[in-house]
Formats: sequence, C-alpha cells, structure tokens
Amino acid sequence: MASPITIIKNDELLFEAPNILEAARFLADHLNTTTSRCYDPIERGYVYNIPYYVKQDEFRFVVPEDISSKRRKELEESDHENARRIWLVSNNPEEFELARAYSERETLEWKRSRNFENGDILYIYVSGNIQQVCFKVEIIQGLVPPNEVKYNKMFWKDLKKFEESKGGKWTRFRFLEKVDTPELSLSKLREHGLKGNVQGPMKLTGELRDYIMVYFEHDLTEGYYPDEVPDNLEEGMRKTVMVNVYERNPIARKRCMDHYGVQCQICDLNFEDTYGEVGKDFIHVHHILPLHKIQRGYEVDPIRDLIPVCPNCHAMLHRKENGDYLSIEQLRKRILNRA
Repeated sequence: MASPITIIKNDELLFEAPNILEAARFLADHLNTTTSRCYDPIERGYVYNIPYYVKQDEFRFVVPEDISSKRRKELEESDHENARRIWLVSNNPEEFELARAYSERETLEWKRSRNFENGDILYIYVSGNIQQVCFKVEIIQGLVPPNEVKYNKMFWKDLKKFEESKGGKWTRFRFLEKVDTPELSLSKLREHGLKGNVQGPMKLTGELRDYIMVYFEHDLTEGYYPDEVPDNLEEGMRKTVMVNVYERNPIARKRCMDHYGVQCQICDLNFEDTYGEVGKDFIHVHHILPLHKIQRGYEVDPIRDLIPVCPNCHAMLHRKENGDYLSIEQLRKRILNRA
C-alpha cells in the first residue's frame, strides 16, 4: 500500500506526495539532483523524524504515525542500512568535561571517529573515576564543514589533546538525556554482553543495546499534541502534517519538568499517582508561546515559556472558543469552578 508523504521545507508545507517514488522525484527536481539520491534521506526522515539539510535549507518528511512505526519495525528487524544506528562511545573526563558541557550546551561538536550519520544515537560512557554510561545524544549533523566547527575550548581540560583534535573531522549532536545509575557501570555492562573495556566507538546490537536503552526510555513528552495547524490548510488535508515540524528542545522540556514536576499544572493530575508505575515521568509539555510564533534562533526559557500539562488539558489549550485559544489561567479557573 502506498504511503502518502508530506515534504516540509523550512517549516513551510512544500509538497504532498502520494508515495515515496513521487516524493523522491519531486525532491530531485527541486534540488536538481538524481531521484536515487533522495530515497534514503526521505525514508530515514519520515521513519525517525530526521531532518535533511541542503546548505541552509531544512527538509522534513512526514507520514501518518502508523506507517512510520510499521516501517521502523521492518527496517530494524531486517537490519536495513536505513535503520537508525546505535553506538557506544567513550569520554575521558580528564580530557573533556562532558558533564559541564551538558549543563551549559544543548548541542555540541564531537570528534568524528566513525562515519556518524544524522539520526544516529550515541550512548556515552564516561571513563576515569565514573565508569558508567551517562549520556544519550542524537547526531544532528554527521559531518560538520570545517569552517562551521565550534571547538568549545572551554570544556577541554587537556589542552594538548585539544590542539591535536583540530586536524580531524567533526560531527554535531544534541543532548537528549543524562542518567546516573550503577546499573550502567562497567561491571554491569560486562554482565550484559560487553567484551573488555569501552574504548573506540562500537555499534550496539543485541542484549547490550537493549539493556542500555532501558535506562534512557523515560517518556518526557512522547505523544504530546501538535501545535496549531494553520487555518488556511484545505479542509480534509491530513492535520498530522504539522506534527514535529517545529523543533522541540528536549533539554528545555527536561528543565521545565525539573522545575515544575510531572503533575499537570492545570488540573494537578499526576500519572504515577493515578496509574502506578506505568505512569511514571509521563507528562506533556505545553509551549505557552505558540510554536508557530517562535522565530528561528529563539532561545526558549524552560520556566517562562513551557509548562507541564496532562494530555486532556493540553488538547483543550489547542482548541479555539469563539476564535481564540483559552489561556492556562482561564482553563484552570474552569476546572476549579466545576469542582
């Protein structure tokens, strides 16, 4: 069955294709390249929500969630080349202060010791006195042009290593999550499939991959509702096309939750209290300033701009009444009045 694919360029709807063939043909014409070169970025893009960059332009490819989930399963079960790759890499804290970088940066340049590609996931093992897997990051630019590399000298403790690093290739990732648990220590990793020590980058598969991933699968905002769909979209057009068009900053969301907690700030629902363990850490995060009004480069304030809400309240915040959206305070008052 053909899968409809929406192509979005720089947050603007560009083309609606009935299938991947037509999507590849359109993109090839648009970029003045060959159709064969477009299949992989389109597939990886819609399966894993991985943006495709051409110079200063960002392309995203969107399909209904059931289609992307099915294709993701097919890719990973067959170990297809377009399946997202999972890596285990190491960080020496005596050379580079990754923990400090995590607290101060949302993205970071990293020495490219393998041919990392957009969308690859890296789990970072911190050696030295820590000897644990501590960070999960996502590659957002597999190969950074030399003139765009930010060396982040302030995080380097070993300046000799810093100078040596300048000659190679670099990749850019964004921080997704940090954990601190002895269950990800070197000894535990060896119990679950690691042979020897964590040295050069290694592709994670099987038991070791599954074991590590479990500790990073806290659901911060999965399943949140899309922001407003422009009113000028034609009636009947799939409204899912705007989901994930705007970048949701995972670090900002995490800091928002660290400040407010994981209970709904409108109706006070706490999913763990209501549903038990299955509800632990589950909450949506609402952008108080609608995402379509945020310009590129805007720095989100996790306390002022974001607020945790339950899915029901989130849905109501994105419905109009007499042409206007309800504010958080208005919705809160309605719930209190009914109570």
